[in-house]
Amino acid sequence: MIELKPEQLSPSFPPLPCDRLSELSPLSFADTQPRTASAVARLAQLDRRCNVMLLGGFPGADYEQLLMNLIDDSAVDNRHCFDLCYAENLRNPAKPIWLKLKPGSGIEFCELVADLLRRLQLHLDAEEVVQRILRKQDQDEKIADYLSLLSAHVAMDGTFTHPVLINLLIHHASDNVPLIYGRDLSWESLFGAVNYQTEQGSVFSHHHLLEPGLVREANGGFLILPLEELLADPDLWFKLRNALETGFLDWVPSKESQGLTPLFQPEASPLQLRLILVGNTLHIAEFAALDPDMAERVFLRTDLVSELSVQEDFPLFLGMLRGLCDRLGIADLDQSAMLAVARFACRLCEHQQLLSIEEPPLAGLLQLAACIAKEEQAHCLTGDHIQTALTEQEYRLNYVVEQSDQGIVDGQIMLQTRGEVVGQINGLSVIQIMGHPYDFGEPVRLTATVHMGDGDVADIERKAELAGHIHAKAMMIIHGYLSTQFGAENPSPLSANLVFEQSYHEIDGDSAALTGLCALLSALALQPIRQCYAVTGAVDQFGNVQPVGGLNEKIEGFFRVCSIQGLTGEQGVLIPASNQLQLILSDEVRQAVAEGRFHIYAVKHVTEAVELLTGCVAGDLDDEQSLFGRIQLRLDELSGPPSGQLGLFGSLLRRLLK
Repeated sequence: MIELKPEQLSPSFPPLPCDRLSELSPLSFADTQPRTASAVARLAQLDRRCNVMLLGGFPGADYEQLLMNLIDDSAVDNRHCFDLCYAENLRNPAKPIWLKLKPGSGIEFCELVADLLRRLQLHLDAEEVVQRILRKQDQDEKIADYLSLLSAHVAMDGTFTHPVLINLLIHHASDNVPLIYGRDLSWESLFGAVNYQTEQGSVFSHHHLLEPGLVREANGGFLILPLEELLADPDLWFKLRNALETGFLDWVPSKESQGLTPLFQPEASPLQLRLILVGNTLHIAEFAALDPDMAERVFLRTDLVSELSVQEDFPLFLGMLRGLCDRLGIADLDQSAMLAVARFACRLCEHQQLLSIEEPPLAGLLQLAACIAKEEQAHCLTGDHIQTALTEQEYRLNYVVEQSDQGIVDGQIMLQTRGEVVGQINGLSVIQIMGHPYDFGEPVRLTATVHMGDGDVADIERKAELAGHIHAKAMMIIHGYLSTQFGAENPSPLSANLVFEQSYHEIDGDSAALTGLCALLSALALQPIRQCYAVTGAVDQFGNVQPVGGLNEKIEGFFRVCSIQGLTGEQGVLIPASNQLQLILSDEVRQAVAEGRFHIYAVKHVTEAVELLTGCVAGDLDDEQSLFGRIQLRLDELSGPPSGQLGLFGSLLRRLLK
């Protein structure tokens, strides 16, 4: 067990490479994602007709800007792009046909076809125009067939459904490949639609009433779709999957409008694109459940990285911060502001050696600080501006904390931070309110009582159906430790009750396992626990203390209660030693630790914790002066004389012979 020093309660950063953030080159979020960059580069090189990539991210990630940057960096050529037009089917006007054109040539093609039609109608020589069209379209057979049919149709004085022969549906005006991000998806917006006109009571359509949809617009390029929207309407996904597998996208309307005009059926258009599905872990899991076969067949998959290493990537983090400030129009940052933002990023990760690069919370903090700096007419953000922004934000959100603390002030929540009590201990919990972004720590009183029984540990929360499965597992582990430690030879004659006092909502997790175990040991030994301490930590069946989450909120919650009841200089918190890197505590707590008014102890085993809590050495089972020895002696005395043996004398004799 060690008592942590103030410098161990917050991250330390490498030397800053500059005095002002503006001295660094700006970097984008894409520069922090080498894994995703690798996947996009490989996707761009694949020659299959339709390829699918799955990108796992997190809420608030700007997938569109990220992929736009990465695709630009990949220098993707447009060899798979093509312009797409629809023309009247001169054999069957109810089934317009598509013509696939070289990218960027669509407008010229339409002009040449119009010129060809004029020449044909005037009975002028049109062969030169036909050959020019075919040369520009690399002698495409389908286009040649259409031009031949057009010449014969005009020669036979055939009529047309529309005076303009070609509907240029998709045209690429530049050499860049299309990059389309789908939003507010519907059947028509994604797959296109056939519009209809009514004239003299008749409903009809023609090739100029076709709308392409996002899938056709992305032909030859990239289509990015949020899994969340596809999951909201699974029909969209299965229609898209069929198009990807066949390489053709038809014009079949949605189920709601399928019966309107069954006679007009444009030809299914060719499809060649790269599809990128984006979503968080939950969305990907739901997608795998919706279509397990396709989820297994997606061989190109990657995940966004939301954290960077403090030691290895600190300059990269600062460069990304500079790029973020440039996009937001944020004033310059001095060294104190850079360190304050970096500390906030560590707090988001709950790790002293990791920096969060999730842009929404960082951008929000910078914008609030920039507003404060503007009020002060400061030209550069400082650490004070960052801290003021954090303080203001906490003030706006901590009303629920004040309501919780009022129970301590009024004495309605019975929590002691002084004195000693047998079988009573202060635990630590984190309160999370659905829909509220502010998590906070709240101490809770655990009590343990023992009575004659069969050695079972009764978890009242579980019996009252107020505990989750993980909490139930933690209580079973406690029972396993006690059974191994004190009941290896004879069953325990004592049973115990363990309860979270004044708890009226469901609890879960194993972070109270160490707390409950120490309370039970106190009750078994009749040794009081110092109430100036609070405890958190999980344990295994051998008593080793294991890490837990929400550590900063838990410590700050107990410190807050101690401050309300009055700091004595003895109060403190026991945490798992393996959790030390998760400590990014508030300035107030760190100052109190530095001044010796509050203490934080890191423990590795339950024996270290119980010794600090009770002031009694855990010791061996044979040492009647130790805590464990007193427990064993009490159990032996209560066991009574076993059949055929010498009762208490026999029990003591066996202990001497060990």
